[in-house]
Amino acid sequence: MRNHRHPALAPFNTLAALAALATATFLPAAPAHAGEQQGVKCPAGYDARISQDHRKLVCSKTTEYAVKPLCSPLVFSARGITVSGNVVMDTRGADKCLAVASGQTIEPQFTGLPVGVTDYQVKRTRTDADGPDSYTADVTRHAFPEGGPVFIGDAGKGVQCPAGFDGDRRFNGRGIRCDKNDGAPKRADCDGVHAGIVSIGWKLDIDKRGHEDRCVPTAGGESGPTKPEGMTKVQHDAERASDRIGWVLKDRDGRDSWQRKVYEYPKSDLPL
Repeated sequence: MRNHRHPALAPFNTLAALAALATATFLPAAPAHAGEQQGVKCPAGYDARISQDHRKLVCSKTTEYAVKPLCSPLVFSARGITVSGNVVMDTRGADKCLAVASGQTIEPQFTGLPVGVTDYQVKRTRTDADGPDSYTADVTRHAFPEGGPVFIGDAGKGVQCPAGFDGDRRFNGRGIRCDKNDGAPKRADCDGVHAGIVSIGWKLDIDKRGHEDRCVPTAGGESGPTKPEGMTKVQHDAERASDRIGWVLKDRDGRDSWQRKVYEYPKSDLPL
């Protein structure tokens, strides 16, 4: 028995095979949620200070200490003043250090601060006319953010997005992320094989879900998300699973578009 093959139907045998492959490889997108794409945040217990353009992050915490005033010749010499003789605490009014011989006075130094602390602010909490006043000191410490590489340098200067990268607020205002657009937007598209008005595999349905375009299987079934024109859905999902690459869908009235983004960690003042 002779098999008859219509020449006009030959291309569609290949199309059907390709469509089956397209259908089998249409998987739900799984965008990355870690690494550069996630960003960095201040450690627990530290406050975040984010610049107005969201490109710089400084993490700090302030602790209050009770401190006591100190008067000695060392207080004067630390300020470049040489004195001889006694140095006493003059408690009349606000406390001050008095060099008895010369009558010079300066503000006292303080004891009770943690070793090595240089960033602090002393506050007078009570003035005592009969003795030394009471003081506290707000000591500020800095730390580098977590969730990124090992930062080195001055934590007080924080971290900042590299040149050319924009900044986003993250973690409810406790961190930042650095990103930039990579190339021009690409039109939303679907996997499948298209010959004239015939589509096999997946067909683009514009504004199917509100303003979002969807890919509808020509064989019937649930619709799926689109992908950028010029790449397969498998390639698109692979890039979206990367920590450093992402795609942002811009849905609108009419055909949607996808914007490729590149992410990077912020840098300290001594980047590795």
